[in-house]
Amino acid sequence: MSLVVEELVLQRADGVRLLGPLSLSLAPGERLGLAGESGSGKSLLARALFGVLPPGVVQAGGALSAFGSRLDQPGPARDAIRGARLAWVPQDPLGALNPLLTLGEHLALLPGIHRKETQAGALQRLGPLLERLRLPGEASFLGRFPHQLSGGQRQRLCLAMALSCDPELLVLDEPTTALDPLVQRDFLALVRELQRERGLGFLWITHDLAVASQVCERLLVLYGGAAMEAGPMVRLLTAPRHPYTARLLAAARRLPSSEAGFLPSPQDRPAGCPFQPRCERAQTDCAAWGPWQGPQADGLRCGHPLRVEAAPRP
Repeated sequence: MSLVVEELVLQRADGVRLLGPLSLSLAPGERLGLAGESGSGKSLLARALFGVLPPGVVQAGGALSAFGSRLDQPGPARDAIRGARLAWVPQDPLGALNPLLTLGEHLALLPGIHRKETQAGALQRLGPLLERLRLPGEASFLGRFPHQLSGGQRQRLCLAMALSCDPELLVLDEPTTALDPLVQRDFLALVRELQRERGLGFLWITHDLAVASQVCERLLVLYGGAAMEAGPMVRLLTAPRHPYTARLLAAARRLPSSEAGFLPSPQDRPAGCPFQPRCERAQTDCAAWGPWQGPQADGLRCGHPLRVEAAPRP
């Protein structure tokens, strides 16, 4: 497996749980979507993988590993993986880029660390990639600063940086959120092409099932820091079994029912299934939540699931 997350638990310093226990695995070349609304813990997982958890958030249990090495334990093996074999495309490219560095300096950062390349050598090697990403390779352009780019250019720059050391696995955290529909369409098409050509595996984090359906073959649905349902993308889109997955589909279709309720803050989550306050199928036994049903890659955690024939269609 390229990436393995085993019973991961993330919590605040005061002991309030934010995510987990969560398990998932990603095989070489696989395209896994991690879906859920804001506050479900999706981006926390990405930050945990790269060792940049927010202040006051700690890993309280479980393990993170990639390519056979632990990501949550310091050492040269971990450092050799992050940025080289496992790379990250962040949600907010402007916030992730250093305003004091030129584009060329950004592009040479990871090659300088992992390949000991000079800036000139890295930019020469990356020329075909920049052309493919529609980023000019001329010195006049590479001498610009991040604030001088459009939103689409900044996102493509972050993608170029992530691909600069030919990684095997990408973690993409809501990469199209700030893009307008036309730019988003082009970005998605570009990522699909690069994935096919390079055999990339990726973990695509999103709140938008319409986006996930275009780039992912499997889907794991999170709510309130816990896994709700996982399985092949086509099945979850056409026959969801968890009421929350059905709610996400309703939100994608902008149905009025999708607007009912809100995600409680971590300290206010109920015992058992965190979706109870918003679930029309909730019963008293939902407070004693059952175990994850099914193998890790394809499962359900719900005591009162939808019948397949009754599940809404997109």
